[in-house]
Amino acid sequence: MKLVIVESPAKCKKIAGFLGPDFRVLATMGHIRKLDEDLDALGLDSDFSLRYTFIKEKAKSMNAIVDAAAKASIIYLCADDDREGEAIAYSIACLLKGDPMSFPRSVFHEITEKAVKSAIANPRRIDMNKVYAQQARAVLDMMIGFTISPLLWKYVAKGLSAGRCQTPALRLVHDKERAVKSHVSTSAWTLSIVLGPMGGTMEDELSDQESVLNYLENVHKGTTATIRSVRDAAWTKAPPRPLITSTLQQEVSAVYTLNPKETMKIAQRLYEAGHITYMRTDNATMSVEAVTAAHAWVTKEFGVEYVGTTATAAAADEKPAKKVTTKPDAQEAHEAIRPTHMEVRELPGSEEWSPKERNVYAFIWRRSIQSTMSAATGTKRTVQFTLDADTDAFVWNSSESKTIFQGWQILGKKVDIDSEDEEEISYKLDGVKVGQKYTWKHIQSSPKHTTPPPRFTQATLVRDLEKHGIGRPSTFASLLDVLLEKGYVEVYDSPGIVETSLRYTLTPLEWPPTSEKKEQVIGKEKQKLRPTAVGESVLAMCLKDVPNLFEYSFTSSMEERLDLIAKGAESWKTLCKDIWHSYKDVYVALKDSSSAPTKSEKVNELGEGYKAVLSKNGPLILFNKVFTPLPEGTNLMTLTLEDAKKAIADHAKGFSIGNYEGSPILKKKGPYGEYLQWKEVRVPFVEGEMIDATVGRLVKKTSAVRVGEFAFAVGQYGPYMYKVGLKKKNFVSIPAGIDVSKLTVDGAKELYSAGKKPRK
Repeated sequence: MKLVIVESPAKCKKIAGFLGPDFRVLATMGHIRKLDEDLDALGLDSDFSLRYTFIKEKAKSMNAIVDAAAKASIIYLCADDDREGEAIAYSIACLLKGDPMSFPRSVFHEITEKAVKSAIANPRRIDMNKVYAQQARAVLDMMIGFTISPLLWKYVAKGLSAGRCQTPALRLVHDKERAVKSHVSTSAWTLSIVLGPMGGTMEDELSDQESVLNYLENVHKGTTATIRSVRDAAWTKAPPRPLITSTLQQEVSAVYTLNPKETMKIAQRLYEAGHITYMRTDNATMSVEAVTAAHAWVTKEFGVEYVGTTATAAAADEKPAKKVTTKPDAQEAHEAIRPTHMEVRELPGSEEWSPKERNVYAFIWRRSIQSTMSAATGTKRTVQFTLDADTDAFVWNSSESKTIFQGWQILGKKVDIDSEDEEEISYKLDGVKVGQKYTWKHIQSSPKHTTPPPRFTQATLVRDLEKHGIGRPSTFASLLDVLLEKGYVEVYDSPGIVETSLRYTLTPLEWPPTSEKKEQVIGKEKQKLRPTAVGESVLAMCLKDVPNLFEYSFTSSMEERLDLIAKGAESWKTLCKDIWHSYKDVYVALKDSSSAPTKSEKVNELGEGYKAVLSKNGPLILFNKVFTPLPEGTNLMTLTLEDAKKAIADHAKGFSIGNYEGSPILKKKGPYGEYLQWKEVRVPFVEGEMIDATVGRLVKKTSAVRVGEFAFAVGQYGPYMYKVGLKKKNFVSIPAGIDVSKLTVDGAKELYSAGKKPRK
């Protein structure tokens, strides 16, 4: 009997079916060995003599492997082809107490019969350089986590943690929030026009309302405009590169709103079922065999003109012209993420797959095919004109883009993870020529406000993690998960603020222009990331005491040196020693300090009875025995007395989500949850509700509602209820957050009785 050992049990049955009855396939269920969870296990003061232990929870799978190995004629170590997989293969050799170099090490990047049999027929040996790189990574993660986290417990609060990649990732979100908060909005007036067959916008923006009215008054007596230039430019859009781990996470998040963790789970399932190649890769090329199969499908479906050139279909068997990754040797053992059978457009209907899983597979298939196709081509026409009555000859622009040959775009366009939903405008510019005159129909002008840089989505954070060299694409999903689970970062939906501005509309030969109030939502955001007060407090302490550890460049440098270790170009102990000695003295001093800081990091005395305290629910402001959340962008130690006073006042007032009939609609938080208040009317807050629907609920509540023998209404001091038919009515206030529409008769009775009880 020949024994094959893989990581995941989901692969076993399929691989065994390929290899036949002479083989037995068993799984380790992931790592079977780990460093003892104790700083002493790292040997910080003994030249990094490491202490490992086998994981007790994996005893069942380890016993099965040991028993099977005793009866096997040959043992193939088939853990995944990455550093973690190499370490698992080495751990199996240690478990079996054999020479690691004596075991055949087989790797495959897709679970197909051809790939598996080829891997078994062509084994290599364990790559100890990769093992050392994984070992160094584990040591660094544990060293930084096990030294800095206890400092957080001592100086901030129990249960907090820092990490080699986790904290720089948190810093990215913090720095973005700081950029958002420091943005100073400016406004300018834009002008648009409808002219003959086209629309257009003025090239320049006007600074204020007076300038707009002056301009409109200058041109209102004219009716025509003259075409000054017509320019045509050809464009070419190359096909997108095949998917790698990071781009899969980013683009699936943008298209299907799946978070990176969920995306990687689905990709893992697809790989284990034999439908896609290995999903942890930084190499955006495909094998010659895959490219050839893709070209055959494209030729059959669309014709040979849709087949890409060699340059657009770089193959893994050839030297690629360029690499997507900017990091050396990141995860390049594999080709791109692609279907194992390029002709299979959808997952088989006979197999049980969820709609999400089918969507992810279809996305991978589409991108893989597109990457081998020809470029899309087209033209863009730009027309410039001036109004004949405008003595200053301000230039107006109109443009139109046309696709001449769809190429790869016949299967769909590539998503832009930064783009917000914008309406595409197309004009009819075919017959437009220089010198032609057209009558303009109307001009409109309204103010436009500059917006702060957008907060991260999970997709754009993954992109920046890769850009800064923080972690590996295979770890991005878990990094995000840790930040969210620990409450250092939160996913944020903001309905935005409705602002009212004027919009002027001018028609030829009429003065003055008509004006109308235009409502515009400012600052609306969906599924954006922002740091919490807990996260801000953790980061503040880390950057104050050990700033070098969490610099972007420092983290990226560590990753580059891990790459050098994997290539045998650096000793793993050298890296670990360098990192340890870079902060050892600071760590020891803080750890051994017996005196409390002059200003405790757990309580910030602000004066006048105000305090910032770190509770089990995170940092809070304490005043008059009442707790209030910290304002966004502040932390325990940076909060000032003025910040605290304003936060308490704002919390009492609530914040406006819009206006109705000149009065703000305020979002507030009461003992029964969040609610909205307009004048004295209150309704429960509904996440994601459009402002029109909110107004409808508020208006509906202004009239009395009957529930059995009780009437509910809204008065000067808020919502109240009373019993109908009594000569002397007893008015009972209704607590915030109560939805009258859902009250039963019994519920109304209980509410009325509770309200009548005298307060103690």
